[in-house]
Amino acid sequence: MFALGTLTVVVNTIIILTANLLLPIYLQDGMGYTALVAGLILLPGGILNGIMSPITGRLFDRFGPRWLVISGFFIAFVVLWIFSNVESSTSVEVIITQYMCLMLGTSMVMMPVQTNGLNQLDTELYPHGSAIINTMQQVAGAIGTATAATMMTMGQQNYLSGITDPTKPENIVVSLTSGVQNAFIFAMVVSIIGLVLAFFIKRVKVED
Repeated sequence: MFALGTLTVVVNTIIILTANLLLPIYLQDGMGYTALVAGLILLPGGILNGIMSPITGRLFDRFGPRWLVISGFFIAFVVLWIFSNVESSTSVEVIITQYMCLMLGTSMVMMPVQTNGLNQLDTELYPHGSAIINTMQQVAGAIGTATAATMMTMGQQNYLSGITDPTKPENIVVSLTSGVQNAFIFAMVVSIIGLVLAFFIKRVKVED
């Protein structure tokens, strides 16, 4: 379960960091908000993520990890599907709500899989297990953001290659929209992988 838990953490990290890369870019360059306003729009999701940690811990103790993780990835999949259709006319309220839902889903995954995975290790191996998970999160962040940025750029280039005036401001915004949608589709596919992995998670019993 430790290896599966670590892999699930990698998937979840890619989802989180992809969203955290794309949304600020689109809020500023696609929708015209300042960096401060973009940060404030995402703030409720971050707060919810912090609030969910103790709640998720209690649910994990009571029900185990599998259904929490399945539910979390399903929520993430739905939200990312909605984000893959984002437009410059999308309301702030929708983005705030969807980002909060995404943070809800990812928070239902992260703590349970880490704890369940570490529970399989002997106590003296906990520091090594934590180090491995932390390292893999950094690797996942690098791979996820690089891939998301590449998908976004490809989406922009594909759109701009088919129009006569790629320097027109309206076309630049639409191309950015196309690129962001493309990158969110990538994140949505990653969430499907996470959902499949979630069905193989089993609760590790800790011996007293």
